[in-house]
Parts: sequence; structure tokens; C-alpha cells
Amino acid sequence: MLQILKSSRAVLLVWAVILGTFFVGKATFLTPFSPEQQYTLLVLVIAIYLWTLSMMPQGASSILVLALLIGLGVVDEPDQAFQGFLTTGLYFIVLLSLISQVLVIVGFDQVIARLFQQFSGGRVSRLVVSLPIMMVLLPIILPSAVARYKILEPLIKRMNDLNGFSNESVFNKFGLFVISFLNQKGTFIVFTGGGFAVIAYQLMVEYNVAQIQWLEWMGLMAPPLFVITLFSSIFVWFYFKWKTGEESNVQIEVPNHHLEEKQVEHPKFWYVVFAFLAMVVAWIATDPTVVPIILPPMLMVAFLAIPAIGLVNNQLIRNFDWETFLLLGTSFSLGFIMAENGTAEMIATALIQLVPDGASTWMKVIFIILFIGIMRWMFTNSTSAIVVIFPIMMSYASLIDLSPVALALLIMTVIGGTILIPIHAPTTYYASLAGVYTKGEQFVVGIISSTVATVVALLAVFLYW
Repeated sequence: MLQILKSSRAVLLVWAVILGTFFVGKATFLTPFSPEQQYTLLVLVIAIYLWTLSMMPQGASSILVLALLIGLGVVDEPDQAFQGFLTTGLYFIVLLSLISQVLVIVGFDQVIARLFQQFSGGRVSRLVVSLPIMMVLLPIILPSAVARYKILEPLIKRMNDLNGFSNESVFNKFGLFVISFLNQKGTFIVFTGGGFAVIAYQLMVEYNVAQIQWLEWMGLMAPPLFVITLFSSIFVWFYFKWKTGEESNVQIEVPNHHLEEKQVEHPKFWYVVFAFLAMVVAWIATDPTVVPIILPPMLMVAFLAIPAIGLVNNQLIRNFDWETFLLLGTSFSLGFIMAENGTAEMIATALIQLVPDGASTWMKVIFIILFIGIMRWMFTNSTSAIVVIFPIMMSYASLIDLSPVALALLIMTVIGGTILIPIHAPTTYYASLAGVYTKGEQFVVGIISSTVATVVALLAVFLYW
């Protein structure tokens, strides 16, 4: 027992600070909040700690958060603590994950890799230019950032080796940056492009901001994302060239016989491809207010599960990351509860008081971006961050002269675009394990790309959205 206490000393200290600050706050700075709101804030702080710094598994910590919501009386009925697990956005992520796994099983990822390789013709210069463009467009047909990373990472490494570049070459560093940082940002070019975009869209619907159609969303997000991609790529490319001092010749051409040979086609390949294309067409052609966006992927998963196809089976479903399911469902519940009992609005009102009196709308939006950035640091991934931050920041819509849609897109872009440390996104975490660039370089390119994303989002609020 003594050994357990010694090893848990730091954890006990954290809990003592959290609880001590809470009880002091109840008598001082938290007095404007109702008792229910005070305990909601306590659960929020505990959840942030559990999901960022704690060594406790995220699935188990999510169950603890649900228990606190019930045990501390934050909800009137236990069922209210589980409302986040009823949102369609959560199950949309499950469905897209299953579909992405099937696409990999039939070799769709290898087809994309071969096409990309053939397009480049072995020329590194074409790869450097086309990689960023591909990272913006690929989410349309492959809704998984991790899948996109795993497809392209071996191709980049192979091209780097064939050209005789070192492991720390400018090309290798830049390629890894594109498939990790820019890959994650490209996710939200369409609201079906990955988990983060799906959650953002669902939050806009849940909080009555708007119900945007597939093409309309792409029209709003594509131009800013192309600008973010262009300037981030230019700045990071020259940063790596300056950092390494390398005079990279990107005109070298790799002999065609080095290119990957065509693999044997999976017998169910075209069934999956046609079903996937039908799903995308359904998203484009139908009104989400009439045909819910979750219906096409539900039908596709059912189609892939019929005995004649048999690609979605019990084993595939068991392999899904159910720990993330618990984390996201709990995050949803916490976000909804904060909005329902007025905690989010109280936080927004308290934060807006930090803005100087008479500040312009520009200044208020800049302060909002700063608040989002500070809160974003508290979460290990953008998906769980937006669920909690969105209702808080959307409360500003009534406090400043700004369109709710513009504010929602700003929140989404800043949260999704802020990737500073490896644990902020799965793809950047994988990139950090590759040993291609140092932690310092990863932090610098994170600052560069995050700053570009934030500045472009700020300009888009006033000039485009």
C-alpha cells in the first residue's frame, strides 16, 4: 500500500489542487455560477485532466466522467449523462471507420498510391507540388486521416531512398509534414472527410446553427483550405531547406522499373468502389434535411455485410477503437449538459469581460481565437476538443455582431488547424515516431501551420464566410 501511495504522489497532488481550487472557488470567483454549474465546471476540469495528463485509460476515464455527472447531481436523471451516445455524429464516425477498413482490405489504398506514383512519374518535383494538393482532395474519397497517412508514408520513404536522399532530407521532412499536419487539416474540406469534420457538422446541427448541404460545405471550406495548404507548404519547405542547409535537387527522375508493380485485384474490389461512389453521390445529390447524412453509410455497411460480399463481419466491428467511442460519447454528453444548464454561456460571459470596452468586432474575434487556442491546448485531439469548446464559444454569437455560421466555421478551423505537439492528432503522433525530424522542428512547423490556419480563418470570417 505504501508503495502505491509513493508512486501515486503526483496524481494525488493534482487531485488535491483540483479539489482545493474548486472549494476555494465556491466561496470566491465561482459565486456567480449556480451550484449545478459549479459542479459542471468541476467535472469539466477533471475530464480535461483525465483526457490529457492522466495515465488512466481513456475508456475507463470516460466512464468515471459519466459517473461524476450522475454522482455530483449535475444531471437530474442518469439517462441525461448518456445523451451524447445518442447523437448520429458518433455513429457516423463508427460507420466511416468500418468503410475505411473495408477500402483498405480490397486494396483501394494501393490503387491510390499507384495512381499517385504514376502521376509523379518518379519526379520528386511533381511529388512536392502534388502532395499538398492531394492532401486537400483525398478526404473526399478516403475519409480517414490515419488511412491516408499509412498509404502515403511508405511511398514517400521509397521515393526518398530511390533518389539517394538521407533520412533527414528536405524532401523526406516535407513529405512527412504534408501527410501528418496538412493531412489532418484537409479532413474538413467536406463534412464527410473524417471524424473531426463529422463532429463539427453534427454540432452545427445540434445547436441549430445551420444544416449545410455537402457541396455548400465544400464551397465554404475549400478556398480557405487551399490557401492554408499553399502558404503552409511554402513556409515549411523553406524552413526545412534553411534548417538543413541542403541544396536539394528536386528534378531527379527515378527509373520506371523501380515503380511498384500492379498488385492482384481483390475479387470484391469493384463492388466496394461502386457502393462507395453511390454513397458519395447520395451525399452530393440529396438534401440532408430530407435524407440524413448517416443513412447512405448505414446502407453501405449493410450492403458490405451481406453474405455474398461478407467484408463487414463481427471481427471487423470488434476491431473498432471502442475506447475512442466512449471518449467521444462522454465528450458529447458533457458539451450538451454545459449548454443546457447555462455553464457554457456563463463561461463565455466571463471571458468576454476580458475584452477591452469598446473593442471592435475584429478585436473580439481575435480574443475568441486566443480563447479557443488556450482551451485547445487542454485536449489531446481536436475531435474531443471541439465537442467541449464549441458550445462555449458559440455563446459568443449573441454577444458580438457575427454570423453564427461564420463563428462556427471559425471555431472549427482554429481547433482543427491548431496542431502544435505530436499528441494533438494521430497522424502527427505517428510522424513523431518516424525519427525524420526533431521535436524542435516538429514544434516549429506546428507553429507555422497553426498560425497560417488561424490567420486565414480570421480573414475568412470577414472576407468570405
